[in-house]
Amino acid sequence: MRQAACRLLRSTSVPIAEVAAACGFSHQEHLTRVMRARLGTTPAALRRSG
Repeated sequence: MRQAACRLLRSTSVPIAEVAAACGFSHQEHLTRVMRARLGTTPAALRRSG
């Protein structure tokens, strides 16, 4: 699920909350916490880095 979220964040302009829901996270903050803990970055920062 995390890989799918990263792929969607990099390749689409779908809102982060929708990416989180589509990838099985309970909400945007859940996705943010998991990404920060595992990747050391946030969904918004990942999206900006493209």
